[in-house]
Amino acid sequence: MTAHSTDTVTFWLTTGTPTTGTMGAAPQQGNPTSITATTSGGADGDVVVCSNTNWSSVDNVQIVDDWSNSGFKLLGCDSTRESVAAKAGNFAHYKADAMTKLCPSEFTDNSNTPGTTGVPTFCDPTATIASSVVDSGTATLVGYVDTCDEDYIALYQAYQFKDQRYLRIGLGDAGGYLIMPVTALGMSWELPIDGAVQYSIEFVKGSATRHAFGPCT
Repeated sequence: MTAHSTDTVTFWLTTGTPTTGTMGAAPQQGNPTSITATTSGGADGDVVVCSNTNWSSVDNVQIVDDWSNSGFKLLGCDSTRESVAAKAGNFAHYKADAMTKLCPSEFTDNSNTPGTTGVPTFCDPTATIASSVVDSGTATLVGYVDTCDEDYIALYQAYQFKDQRYLRIGLGDAGGYLIMPVTALGMSWELPIDGAVQYSIEFVKGSATRHAFGPCT
C-alpha cells in the first residue's frame, strides 16, 4: 500500500442547475455500468444523479466516466449483482459550470451507525427494531472568511437556503472521488485574537459517503 499526500485533493459543491433528461435505454449491466443518454458539454468527473432505473446500485449520485455525446459510464458503479430488469430512468447532470470549487483548510466526514428504537416487552426487555429515521452522519468544512471569494459565497448560500446539494471530493493521486448528498445544518465563525477569521459549516448527509474509483492502471 502506498500513502498519498492530500496536496492534490480538490473539493467541489453543486451550486447551479443540472441538465436533466431521460436515458435512451436501460442501463447496461456491468462494472462500471454504462448509460445511454444524449448530452452535450459534459466531461469525466461530472456529478450525475440517476433515478427510476429500478436498480439500487444505479439510482444514486454518481461520477461520470468515459463521457461522450451518446452516453457515459458510472465510475465505480457495479451493477453485476442486480437481478431485476432495469428501466430507462432519468438523470440530472451537473456540469463544470454548475459546480463551485471550495478551498477549505480542514474536512471531517462522520458516519453514523444505523439507529434503533426500543420495543421492550416483559418477555424481551431489550428488544429493538431499526429506526425509521435515517441519519447518515455529517460532513464539516473549516476555512477562512473572504466575502469576495466564490467558495465562501457558495457555502454561505448553502447555509442560507438549506437545500440539498452534492459534495464531490477528488482524491487526486490517491484515486477516485468521494461523493455525498449534503444539506447545510449550521454555520459558525471563529475570531481569534491573533489569527485569521474562520468559518465552520456542518452538513448533514442524505446518504452514506461513497468512494467512486476505477481499476488501477
